[in-house]
Amino acid sequence: MPYFTKIIFLLLIVGNTLAAQHLSGIFQPSEAALEYVEQVDWPTFLAQDERLNAEGFRLTNLETTGIGADRRYWGIFTESTLRDTLLKTNSWADFVQAKRSMAAAGFILSRVQAYALSETDAHFIGVWYRDETNTPHKIWKLDTPESVREKTDDMANQQYYLQDVEVFLTPGGTANYLAIYHYAPIPIRNYVYITSDENTFYKDLRQRYQSKIRLVDLEQYAGKDGSYLLGVYQPGTYDSQLVLNQTRADFNGKWEQLEKGKLKLVSWEVRD
Repeated sequence: MPYFTKIIFLLLIVGNTLAAQHLSGIFQPSEAALEYVEQVDWPTFLAQDERLNAEGFRLTNLETTGIGADRRYWGIFTESTLRDTLLKTNSWADFVQAKRSMAAAGFILSRVQAYALSETDAHFIGVWYRDETNTPHKIWKLDTPESVREKTDDMANQQYYLQDVEVFLTPGGTANYLAIYHYAPIPIRNYVYITSDENTFYKDLRQRYQSKIRLVDLEQYAGKDGSYLLGVYQPGTYDSQLVLNQTRADFNGKWEQLEKGKLKLVSWEVRD
């Protein structure tokens, strides 16, 4: 294939990938500056993470897209005095061991991502930062929406509160749920809501907003037993906007509009 034709072919592939992507995002006020890294490979993402850490930013939201081991990474970095540490493991057992080792070294797990290579094999990525107070924290690997709700209630009774949920699918469509809980002496209760209906999700979102409960994390996934939206909520009185299931061009337009209204993109969900 001639060089020029190869370039056109690659551009078409990239263009079609971007066109197929749908993005959702949570927008909130933030006095801190934010930086964004979009759709890069793992070595590039690690280099960008190191650069932004040196410039005073910490990774606060991580997404990955792709099929199997062919991945692209997306990150939101928030201005912070803390640096983050990224670790990727090749199994759940290795990830649990990494979590224990990092906790013993004074680091707290803040975010997790995962992607399946087969029905039994998956890679796991953790985001840690140094925690001077040695906050107790736990991560659970769960297998149903009901188990996430039950575990969140059970952990809250022990003063562990939900911080992050990651849902990843096996090639056959089996959903796996990873939930991070941090201990807090003063209750800051988070809530989980899971539904298969977008209109029902929006109705619940509006009702919670009126009750001073804000959406802080979103997962969308289509497993073998159906498509779901999972929202994590916590008390708040600040303005907040959800942009759901937009093409890249439409999402960018709404992003620009909301930034003019002093709302910043603090969390996103990207689907190929």
